[in-house]
Amino acid sequence: MSKERNETMAGFYSRTALAEKLDMPLKVLTKTLLDAGWIQYLDESWKLTAKGEFEGGEIRHSKRYGDYIVWPSRVCEHAIFADREPGSLSASAIAQKFSIKARQVNALLAEQGLIERDIRGWRLSPFGRQCGGSIHTHEPSGRTYALWEQDFLDRLKPLAAELQDLAAGSVLSEEELAQKHSCVALDGQEHPCRALKLVGDWLYLAGLGHSCGRALPRERSLKSQFYLPDSRLYLEVWGLDLSPQEISAQFQRQEYYEREGSPYVSLSLPDLAHLDELLARQLLERGVESYQHL
Repeated sequence: MSKERNETMAGFYSRTALAEKLDMPLKVLTKTLLDAGWIQYLDESWKLTAKGEFEGGEIRHSKRYGDYIVWPSRVCEHAIFADREPGSLSASAIAQKFSIKARQVNALLAEQGLIERDIRGWRLSPFGRQCGGSIHTHEPSGRTYALWEQDFLDRLKPLAAELQDLAAGSVLSEEELAQKHSCVALDGQEHPCRALKLVGDWLYLAGLGHSCGRALPRERSLKSQFYLPDSRLYLEVWGLDLSPQEISAQFQRQEYYEREGSPYVSLSLPDLAHLDELLARQLLERGVESYQHL
């Protein structure tokens, strides 16, 4: 049997790359394609069927690998992958359902005590095994990940509620994020608006201990929005719906950070749509690792 190239090409995926994109074991993907009648195995190699061609599959040729099949990126949304067999609900599939990122799903699963970090990826906790999870290995990389039964979220309604809350925060407008509205973060801390809750949830799921409203050491009347004690780092979000006195206090805090040489990170409302990339990078530049880089 000829080997397939493990790469993504201009909107097309090889079978191996498609399995990685869907966060599925290669064997599960192959069986799904076979059952759907998109491919068949003849003469010791995989062949594209007429049905597979109709769904966008193409034959590519490589001198090194011979003929192999590629699939357009749109097949990731096909119903054959949405309606998987029991035990095949991945973090990516859950993330797609809620329009959030798989990293957020895994972080929340870990926070709920269902999975634990492992040197190769993730492993199940005893609670995760009780909930029907199973661990699989991504063949090319050797990374491990969890799969769950299809009724997993129905059985764990608190988890589904937390996922819905994370998803809600990611689709709010900048005005909705900024306006004053008391809300409680995942760690139980109360925030005066959704923007600060969004940042607080991100820090909490990233495993970064933080306090809110901490008085500055030499300016006790000034209270920071976020303080990370392990790294002595302050974090401020700009553009919120604040009173003139609150805006003045925020500028005073910034002056304090610069005067005292205290490391700090400033975020604007547009930045909140890219926390995984932007905040994780800014923290790493200041020597703070988050789950994004683990």
